[in-house]
Amino acid sequence: MTSDRSTHFYSDLHTYTGSLQKIYKDPNHFCAVPENWNIVVTDVENSTIAVRDGKQQEVNLAATGSIVACLNISRKAGVEIPFFFGGDGATLLIPDLILKDCLHALKLHQERCYTSFGFFLRVGYRMVSSMIEKGCQLHISKFKRNAFHVMPLIQGDALQRAEKEIKAEEPQDLGLTELKTQLLNLEGMECKWDKIEPPQERNEIISLIINCTDISQQHTIYAAILNEMDNIYGEDEIRNPVSLKRLKMVNSLSQLKNEVKVKYAKSGLRQLLSAAARTLFGKFYIHLTEKGRNYLNELIQLTEVLLLDGSINTVITGNKNQRHQLFEMLDHMERNLQINYGFYASEKSVLSCYVTALDDYHIHFLDGENGGYTQASKVLKKKLALINSRGSY
Repeated sequence: MTSDRSTHFYSDLHTYTGSLQKIYKDPNHFCAVPENWNIVVTDVENSTIAVRDGKQQEVNLAATGSIVACLNISRKAGVEIPFFFGGDGATLLIPDLILKDCLHALKLHQERCYTSFGFFLRVGYRMVSSMIEKGCQLHISKFKRNAFHVMPLIQGDALQRAEKEIKAEEPQDLGLTELKTQLLNLEGMECKWDKIEPPQERNEIISLIINCTDISQQHTIYAAILNEMDNIYGEDEIRNPVSLKRLKMVNSLSQLKNEVKVKYAKSGLRQLLSAAARTLFGKFYIHLTEKGRNYLNELIQLTEVLLLDGSINTVITGNKNQRHQLFEMLDHMERNLQINYGFYASEKSVLSCYVTALDDYHIHFLDGENGGYTQASKVLKKKLALINSRGSY
């Protein structure tokens, strides 16, 4: 690939179809990410405390806004970028061409999160080249998961290592001088759906994070786990926590206020009334028009219930017996030092969205209630800390 196309590396990738397990299992389906790309990480500090204090929506808004801010810049520049939602933060791969603009926007988003919600959104980045020099691996593929959704697949540990470094160190100097306020554009960010109950009564929502301990075995181990998940829980549409019959829009002004506060530099009654009007209009539009009904059907398929960013991150629904069956396999693999995992079970899931127009681009980010990903990560960190203290490996 010539250097002048490196900015469009991700859009130039071949998109695979078929079996996700077969695609992920074969290293030949993956390409090295160019070294002039960058790993950008955002993370809400002390997110566990914020969620405990009833601020999950605000935490999810901070994470979603990180992605929306960069997507609005990349789409304007005609550049496609991969991204990963983590509940209390996000990870994105961004080429040099738009890096500075994205960092400007994220710095402004950081300030707005602090003034609006009172928490600190850490923002940092690492050059892919620097992570490769440290011995990390970063390979990527593209997979068409259904008729509407194309997802990135990552093999390697560079994203996790970059995130760990950025979280552990002092806030990074992003090299920015004068901030251009117009660079923060959060148009399209919507959080208008109420908490979603599982499609089946008495089922649970599982937020699950799985790390392979040996990156050379990721292809085989993750493919095996995904295959077992299909066998136990069923494929995507069966284990997806989001269903049409359970979707309903929020009626809470406080939730709309949070969305308005983080989206606009100056938020007031006009912006709040506008958000309320869009919600009211949306209720009629999605049920009474063909485009609206199409949007709802696409929403289910465009909800990110599975992320493969070097780990498996997924939010699924099923019953306790299914969970016990899956965890038999995971516990066995953990005892054999092949993986570590953390999970959190909740009664509902939480949806946040990026919608450019009801008949255009939209993508939806899912988390478990009470900060499912945050809680699962907390369990995983405790396990890793215990392993490190024992010096197991």
